[in-house]
Amino acid sequence: MKAALVGEKSYRRQEPPPFRSVMGWAGSGLTQACVDRYLDLLRAGTDPGRILFLVRSQRQAEGVLRRLQQLSSSWVGPWRIETFLQRVGRSLADHWPQVCERVPQLPRSFEPIPLAKDLAQFLCGRACALCPRHGEVFADLGLEEFQSWDQISSAAYIAGASGLAAEAVGSRLAAAWPAEGDPGRAEALQAMGCCVERLWEVGLRLGSLDFGLQIRLFGEHILPLAEFWQEWDHLIVDQAEDSCGVALEFYRQGQAHLQSQFFSYTIGGGVSLTGIPEAVARFLRENTQVQLLEGSYCGSAGMIRLGLQIARVLDPRFDHPLTEPLAERLPRVQVLEGETQFAAVEAMVAQIRQLLRAGIPASRIAVLLPRMDAGVSLSLQEQLPEVLPIAPFPALIRYPLVRALLTAAEVAHPEWGAFPTLPAWRLLLGRVLDLDPIRAALLAEDTLDPVGRPLRPKTAVRQPERVGFANLERYQKLLDWLRSYRGGPSLAAFFQRFFAEHLAQGMDLPQDQELLQALIDAAQRFRRAFPAEEDRAFLAMIRSGQTPSNSRFEPDYSRYLVVATPVAYINRGLQADYQFWFDITNPLWSRSLWRVLYNSRVLTPEWDGEVFNAAQDLQARHQILARTLLNLCCRTRKGLWLVRSTFNYRGEENTGMLDYLILKAAKAMATA
Repeated sequence: MKAALVGEKSYRRQEPPPFRSVMGWAGSGLTQACVDRYLDLLRAGTDPGRILFLVRSQRQAEGVLRRLQQLSSSWVGPWRIETFLQRVGRSLADHWPQVCERVPQLPRSFEPIPLAKDLAQFLCGRACALCPRHGEVFADLGLEEFQSWDQISSAAYIAGASGLAAEAVGSRLAAAWPAEGDPGRAEALQAMGCCVERLWEVGLRLGSLDFGLQIRLFGEHILPLAEFWQEWDHLIVDQAEDSCGVALEFYRQGQAHLQSQFFSYTIGGGVSLTGIPEAVARFLRENTQVQLLEGSYCGSAGMIRLGLQIARVLDPRFDHPLTEPLAERLPRVQVLEGETQFAAVEAMVAQIRQLLRAGIPASRIAVLLPRMDAGVSLSLQEQLPEVLPIAPFPALIRYPLVRALLTAAEVAHPEWGAFPTLPAWRLLLGRVLDLDPIRAALLAEDTLDPVGRPLRPKTAVRQPERVGFANLERYQKLLDWLRSYRGGPSLAAFFQRFFAEHLAQGMDLPQDQELLQALIDAAQRFRRAFPAEEDRAFLAMIRSGQTPSNSRFEPDYSRYLVVATPVAYINRGLQADYQFWFDITNPLWSRSLWRVLYNSRVLTPEWDGEVFNAAQDLQARHQILARTLLNLCCRTRKGLWLVRSTFNYRGEENTGMLDYLILKAAKAMATA
């Protein structure tokens, strides 16, 4: 059934059926439709504790909660607004005894501990170290050890979210790999099943579960529980297109157990590693009454038409149930070109400055890149102070404060057998004593003995007047404190105490406090997940760069000229009047789905069982890119620039054809 709707509120003109979905373009009021469905249930007298509202991210959950609180101040929670992964973890904790009965190797004394990415990689390294063939199989693939752990844990996450058993991982990957001329790769892919199985076996014994194993246990042991279904009456799912295989099974079973289900689905959405948008769309068409939000969208009708035309050129099978919007004015697609990347940056900056001089607010402009290139990002920030990049959070170890705290912990625990390097000791002294680089270097060189491995007292300094006598007294107090320290209950307590006694003075910047808290949180998560591991194993993990410095205080990106990858831009729900698609000839706009050790599509229910050769890979890449570019077009209103460079940073000619395909689509639309 196709019901064309006008305006956000039109879907409330009739009593909604119990199983219903709304579809529309990005920015067409889909999230608001879910919020209004929630309010309708509350007005009908439904207990909010009996409604489960699933969203894509914690950021979105906070936004939905703000909307509800603004619109319904008379209602008080509990507000069950969560990501699917949060619901999985809480359901496992709530029903841990029942899960333990079904999985005897699980410890029964505590609730499951969720492993973030860095902890999953650490556990993967420990598990694979027990396998005598691991090094042999993965020796010649060009991966560092930590990269192998990263790819194995990523494959485990995707497989678990799809509901696959560990042994199916290797057999699927090996069956899908076009093995001609590379039998070593086929053997490594087959071994991935063993790697994932070992990771999950160790996780089960510890009760420390990576996200994939949590989702798999949820599908196998929570969904069959009658007690679980007795907790809910109504389910609301925003951005259902990003759902994984186990989530889709949850919705299927909900048809029999729940009083109502309500889904929103973004046309052109669904680009996550675990997502199965086409399968979700089929489920909604077959099992819900679909209503279409036709006329309300944040972009322009012309840009949506352009996005659809681009999608059809990239993926001739692309289809959608909405009426194509009419547009009086067709958007102009303009091309900016430079011989090199940085010449292209200069051309783009000149065009952006022209827009700014014309009175366009910086927040109405966005630059999209295929990847966050540090050189390009820094160049833009230097020339345009309005720029704010959305970059991945760097590893904790990148921050001098964190490195100083780790060095202090190693010096204060001589039983670990660690000894600081000269640069590490110099950094610690500079941060703690607030010394300039020259004084810190003089003091470090005279007080660190790399041969005998003692730390010398202040009397060992050969030029005390240059270091400063007051600084030497402070140094001696620090050394005495480190020598007399007796191990406390946890590393987290050590970091807190050392910061309070030696670093708090003059370091009241919010970033310093945030970094300290991030390090403390990481130490506490590590201790809960791996109670038998030594503290120096945690320090080794931090020093390896596996632990990111996720910020809890992200800025309001909608106030800036944002530079981001398409996925980061879309995930934050941003929109602009003008977009620049930078480096459009770069092949990274559409990367192969094959990584060295896994393929995300092969590990989801959308794999058709055939060999995933170059032709299949290209088709899948074009399908994903078609959705992505349509989504970007739906998030802009007035103008689009394609920014291309003739040569890449290696001096090689760029061979990407994306700009040609986009211009072909624009020309076809103009002549239609």
